[in-house]
Amino acid sequence: MIHNIQTVSTYIEEIEKLINDKKQNYYFRGQDDAFSNTLPSVFRSRKLLDNEDNMFNDFLMADPQLFEKCRTNFERMALMEHYHLPTRLLDVSSNPLIALFFAVKGGQGNGEVYVYKDRPNREKLAKMLDERGWHNLIAEYKFKSGLTNHNYFKKNAFSNEMQLESSLARQSMADKSAFFQTIKNFYQLDDRYVAHQHRLWSNDYLNYFENEDGNYFARFKHDLHSLPFLRLFEEAKRDIPSFENKLNPLELIVPKIVTVRRMSRRMENQQGLFLFVPFIGDEYDQAVEVDYAEVERQAQLAIDILSLYNPEKPDEKEKYIIPAQYKRSILDELAKLGIDYSFIYPEDHAKKAEMIKDRYLGL
Repeated sequence: MIHNIQTVSTYIEEIEKLINDKKQNYYFRGQDDAFSNTLPSVFRSRKLLDNEDNMFNDFLMADPQLFEKCRTNFERMALMEHYHLPTRLLDVSSNPLIALFFAVKGGQGNGEVYVYKDRPNREKLAKMLDERGWHNLIAEYKFKSGLTNHNYFKKNAFSNEMQLESSLARQSMADKSAFFQTIKNFYQLDDRYVAHQHRLWSNDYLNYFENEDGNYFARFKHDLHSLPFLRLFEEAKRDIPSFENKLNPLELIVPKIVTVRRMSRRMENQQGLFLFVPFIGDEYDQAVEVDYAEVERQAQLAIDILSLYNPEKPDEKEKYIIPAQYKRSILDELAKLGIDYSFIYPEDHAKKAEMIKDRYLGL
């Protein structure tokens, strides 16, 4: 559903009506123009995506002191996003007013605010899996109780899963290609397993890697000892020495809301988190011809698993539109509430000086 916003108070009222479900948390993203998608910056060019590993490693070598306080590869990726290096992270905030600020701070067209949550839209998740031919895999993502319960969609920056996936961003194209061929084979196998055995691999996850007997997934366990996997595990162990040589492939194809340690006043003030866009897989398969527009579409489909949709119109996202003519007045309203450039960018002293100058030019 599209909400047209002209004042801050109207926006707050609309948000309060929308987020009345206390079983899930909501996150907000503001964009100061009406873009055709909500993709992270690394997806804006095939060249950028193909060089994700090189950009990551080049930035580390160019400014190593900047990353001295980072404890994991995910924290390094988050700091890179903070400094505008293209990454697969989408900035979101737990504060809807912060998102509103980003929607009105610039741009020539209408501003937009999108809403995300940390529980999946089951229909969108099933659609993504169906498109890949894994029709039965949706059963693996049903909410389960007990020891095998995994929260696939909400993580923190220190989790083993996020260390693994952010480390994957640093791997070469050749290693990613071999890695995802194995992972796709696992998904096909698991899809058949669910259909024919009427069991879930995730229910056996805790003892799967310790079980030495032959089993349905023996090939996957064997592939974990191949070089692409070993290199990935070694990368993860640089930060987490206790990291074990195992992974849960069911984690890899879904988006996640990731909480981070606030490493600067800017991150603290913006109440920022990240939506981690998963690796699609086909874009690294050298045996498959993939049009880049299809890669973008699949990435957007993955993001939309966590988008908030209108319950009465399941294909319509909840979106707040701020017409261009109201941006300036809303920016002034937000400033009266203490949300202005100096709050959002507290380390940007040049911006503070510009604000002081503009204040007196406006007298």
